[in-house]
Amino acid sequence: MPEIPVMIITAPWTDEQVRHLNEQQNDGRFHPYTCGGSRMDEAHMAYAKQNGGDHGQLVATKDGWICPVCGYRQKTFMARAI
Repeated sequence: MPEIPVMIITAPWTDEQVRHLNEQQNDGRFHPYTCGGSRMDEAHMAYAKQNGGDHGQLVATKDGWICPVCGYRQKTFMARAI
């Protein structure tokens, strides 16, 4: 079976990409993008307990990923070219 190439998509992202990424973060089929900071600290764990999702689960915005707890940012996501 041929390997499908992976593309790195850098922010800014479209409204459609943001919607799709946030849906994917919560659908449970993939491990979500998570905070590169101290995602296992008390604040991140409390947020996840109250709001659901993984500890340090990032939220997609037009400007990239952001951690709602500590403000960590990431500007890329990986997409399969099909």
